[in-house]
Amino acid sequence: MPDPDHALNAVTSLITEDRAKVLMVELARVPSPLTKLLEAEPQLRAFIDTVEARLRHIGFTDVRRDTMGNLLATYGRGENGRSLLLVTNAMNQPAATMPNPYGGEVRDGTPYELPGEVVLGKGLSEQKAPLAAILLALESILAHRIALSGRLIFCCCVSGETGRHDAIRNLIEETGVRAEMAILNGTGNRISLGNRGRVDLTIAVHGSPCHSSRPTSGCNAVTGALEVIRRVTQGSGFGATHPDLGLPTLAVNHIRSFPETTHTIPDRCEIGFDRRLLPGEDPDAAAAEIAALARTVDGVPDPASGRPWSVEMIQGPMMYPSLVRADSDVVQALNRASEMVLGVVPPTYYASNAFDQGYLNHIGIEACTYGPGEEKFAHTDLDMASVRRTCDAAKVYAALVMQRLS
Repeated sequence: MPDPDHALNAVTSLITEDRAKVLMVELARVPSPLTKLLEAEPQLRAFIDTVEARLRHIGFTDVRRDTMGNLLATYGRGENGRSLLLVTNAMNQPAATMPNPYGGEVRDGTPYELPGEVVLGKGLSEQKAPLAAILLALESILAHRIALSGRLIFCCCVSGETGRHDAIRNLIEETGVRAEMAILNGTGNRISLGNRGRVDLTIAVHGSPCHSSRPTSGCNAVTGALEVIRRVTQGSGFGATHPDLGLPTLAVNHIRSFPETTHTIPDRCEIGFDRRLLPGEDPDAAAAEIAALARTVDGVPDPASGRPWSVEMIQGPMMYPSLVRADSDVVQALNRASEMVLGVVPPTYYASNAFDQGYLNHIGIEACTYGPGEEKFAHTDLDMASVRRTCDAAKVYAALVMQRLS
């Protein structure tokens, strides 16, 4: 019978910083930005094409794409009842003002308080470093022909920055794939035990336009929007709290009026609200509460003209809250894998942002986040990830797969 420690040592010996760096640079040089097309952006499919080609090259034969373009690949005999889902994402922030966003530039990490070398490129701080670590782990496992009696499931979704579960939901529902547990993108090789969810809402206030020199002739939608903001923010009560996630929050994150022209009283003003949700809160109920407060402005007269405003609500994307215990199976499995190959248990924390782990936990797949990436550089002109941390995470992923599934 093969020695499992010897097999793991053989696999991790192939996981080096040089190999991690090469892979990070390669992924950085393939653009996969968020655009107005969202998940339908063709560059996302082109990026996933490169991922599929790599998977097939290293020995994956069961590789599929769903109707949205998400990739699903499986490996292992699926005989021991154990399964593990590794979730990655293609989409990253637009280039914006970042110099050389797809160059994959390598620098010393010391000025950025990161160990060893770093690679710069859009998406490395969030999506591409974890993807590089997982691919490196899988390449090393298959290179040693490690037999898996369980089922390894890998997916690369066209999402990553749209703030909704559409891609992972489509993949799960269309393929019917299920797993005992799932690991998603991480931050600095910590384990996130939970995060608040989110529901987006747009409140539109309607009035009637006129020249701004004659405000009594129209109905100012901006004035009505200010009243909506006042009533919603003052009327929203958050009695519930969570010892680790804190209170729910409500923030105005967008306001825009129309027509966009000069010296005109606007006839429409849209306000965006970001409502953060605690575990157990119903997104629809939270949205309905905000809508009810906003609709108290419906029919109220504009002070300048006496003409009434009308109010409508548009409920936008949402993401479920997520919460797992420190002693949950998925966290303990990560702890064992990390301790075996790195000699340390990963620190835990609670994230501020929502992601697809909330959806997976909602449908019964125990999920948390772990992996490389640098939260402080996300969405900045210094989007980067540490090569050493990416290499370390790859070893942990390899140990996790082999412990759970071989």
